Amino acid sequence: MTADATAPLDRRWLVAGAAVAVAAVPMTFLGPGTDLDVGAVIRSGRTIVRDGEYLPSRAPGAPVHETAVGVLEWIGRTIGPNLGSLVAACALVAVLVVLLRREGVRRVELSVAVVVANPWFLVAATSTVDFLWALALWAGSALVLRARPTWGGAVGAGVLAGLAVGCRSSTAFLVAGLILAHALEPRASGGDDRTPPWLHALAAGAAATVVGLVLYVPSYRAADSSVAFAQNDVPTSSLFVQLGRFLVKDLYFVGPFAAVVLLFALPALARVLLRWRADWLVRLGLVTVLVSQVLFLRFPWKMGHLLPTLVGLALLLARALGDAPRTRLLAALVAAQLLYGAVNITLIEPDNPNAATGGELTFEPAWGALVTDVRCRNQDPDAWEGPGVARLDAVWDCAKPWAR
Repeated sequence: MTADATAPLDRRWLVAGAAVAVAAVPMTFLGPGTDLDVGAVIRSGRTIVRDGEYLPSRAPGAPVHETAVGVLEWIGRTIGPNLGSLVAACALVAVLVVLLRREGVRRVELSVAVVVANPWFLVAATSTVDFLWALALWAGSALVLRARPTWGGAVGAGVLAGLAVGCRSSTAFLVAGLILAHALEPRASGGDDRTPPWLHALAAGAAATVVGLVLYVPSYRAADSSVAFAQNDVPTSSLFVQLGRFLVKDLYFVGPFAAVVLLFALPALARVLLRWRADWLVRLGLVTVLVSQVLFLRFPWKMGHLLPTLVGLALLLARALGDAPRTRLLAALVAAQLLYGAVNITLIEPDNPNAATGGELTFEPAWGALVTDVRCRNQDPDAWEGPGVARLDAVWDCAKPWAR
């Protein structure tokens, strides 16, 4: 925890990061992506920008992201919102680098590469989805709250957190986790040392609540001033089925190769978790993983829903493996995820891909998650336009990691 936060970044990592961003640009030309909501999000954005009315893309809405999509799509068609997601991805990476450097992590670039190398991160970074928009604002809130322990910093962090919730409503649970992690800090980390961190956390939470509530007033009014705007239509199954979907998709999120590496990293992770009371970074990573995993157990649906788990895990791994001689596991995890982007081994095949209640073990080589997504997008980049949802459903089915 003694790394110099003012030391210059390794130029090789800067070049590598720029190369990844440039390489991702062509994917933004392949339509808005394979997510089931992209068509509804674009139509919502058009209604906001062109008609001055608010029509939520799905309950309860995502007013900040939908508005941004409307503006960017008006400027650059579907490429605009995709490039917006790429900018959000770059912002998230930059904030994580600054945050980890500030917390004294020695192998910052390698730790952040764990996030960038995940194929679902790259898919989200080039699609019209809100995952990385919300995470970038949430991470920015965490950085401001940590780096500026003042009342002004707390309010600023709360505003960013509220905007994150406005991008994706479930981010409210991550914001609550951030507030809790900061409130448990035993002392202030600088600035106004006379004010306990829990008071700053409380101020940030209050500001986030106010901003978030204001942003969702249009959703409330669009539902005839009824709380029905917050109701979702995602069904639940038996606990056994929910748990099965949860575990299988956790596996497919990191891929079979990275899953093996993570098994070897478990002892180091277990040791670092013992420091959760004294280490803000460990506490934030742990709370983020727990909150996102509980949410995913309730809604084991899209792979992008697990991106907060990836960020939280990266924070924990940065502390657990960021110091020599254990960096080889970090490097192996980055390499394993890059490989998963190109090559996959199907280990579990569901009985019904859209509503699985069981599955069977298998061992079949297949294209990786990133290659599959690109191929499916390229087959029908205009699927979101319809008519109906059959074409987009077909693209969605095509892009699943267990699809044939």
